[in-house]
Amino acid sequence: MSATRRQFLQATGAGAAFAALASSRALPASPPSQERKPMDRLVHVYKGHPPDHCVCDQALRVLPDGSWAILFMTGGDHEPRKENYIALCRSADRGRTWSKKETVLRFKDRAALLSEVYVHGSEVRVFVQTHGGYFEDWRDFVLVSRDNGRTWAEPVPFEPLPRRAFIRNLYVASWGEWFLPFQTYDTVPDPAPSPLKDGSHKRAFNGTLISRDEGKAWEKSNQIGPTAGWAENNVVELRDGRMVMLIRADGKGHLLRSESRDKGRTWSPPERADIPNPGSKFRLHRLSTGRILLVHNANPKPGVRNPMALWASDDDMATWAHKRVLTDFPGQLQYPDGFVDEREGYVHFAFDYNRHDLIYVGAKLPE
Repeated sequence: MSATRRQFLQATGAGAAFAALASSRALPASPPSQERKPMDRLVHVYKGHPPDHCVCDQALRVLPDGSWAILFMTGGDHEPRKENYIALCRSADRGRTWSKKETVLRFKDRAALLSEVYVHGSEVRVFVQTHGGYFEDWRDFVLVSRDNGRTWAEPVPFEPLPRRAFIRNLYVASWGEWFLPFQTYDTVPDPAPSPLKDGSHKRAFNGTLISRDEGKAWEKSNQIGPTAGWAENNVVELRDGRMVMLIRADGKGHLLRSESRDKGRTWSPPERADIPNPGSKFRLHRLSTGRILLVHNANPKPGVRNPMALWASDDDMATWAHKRVLTDFPGQLQYPDGFVDEREGYVHFAFDYNRHDLIYVGAKLPE
């Protein structure tokens, strides 16, 4: 058994020992590396149990007080379900131990899920989607906390994209503008039915929202597509000033790529990227050096969200010189999202295992 599989088995209690979940503790590992054996961290955070069996759409963030939180969707046996709601777990020791689940937003008769969380100053801002249980009457809101997620204001509609949209990871450009990538299914005359029933799920469009005033007002780019399925996207800038958008493409076995040469206002038609992907969400990061990181399922087989890998490029994604499998334990390793600590030299993120366990990973960056 490989070190990564042994570590994952210990952390999740999977396989024959799944019922005896490990306590939340840091577990040293020695995954394979081309250069040396870095010390990664892998901690079990939360296990879904009926009636809150589902775990999905997690986002690890540093709160204004310096503590960490993973916000995620739980509730019901899967998603989408009317029982889905938003919760969080906290860590005061940089991911070594985690608190019990706290409810963030829950409705009696509607689902609530999240697609992005960003922290700015004293605010924690969550982009929320709510629907009738199968994405019918899908509306978009913003939820804000000013006390490190202890209490939350009433959700307010997100006016730039008020319905049938997912807001993706905030990117702050070197010139100061903010970019929110999005995917939208608001393409039919009647928005009330579910996109899963009226066919618009097969025609997603992508673009960016752009802010010059740190999120107070937003303008919208052109929209590109259509792309079938859940076309999650991320953006990043290159050294020459261009911006690149990567887009999930269900059933294709690879990501799509679009470019902008006017600071995110206009995006080119998406084309095939030389990056394998099984139809799953991924996460892009750009370091202060210009290095670009990609945390993703490096697998071209549709539907097989395994392994979880860390890639790094030092030439604006022309090549990926550093590729490392973080874990390949059998099962679906899904939807990584987190942040980079350049001073420490780690990328920290959370992912869900088989839609019922929440896992924290701290991965050493390549030299």
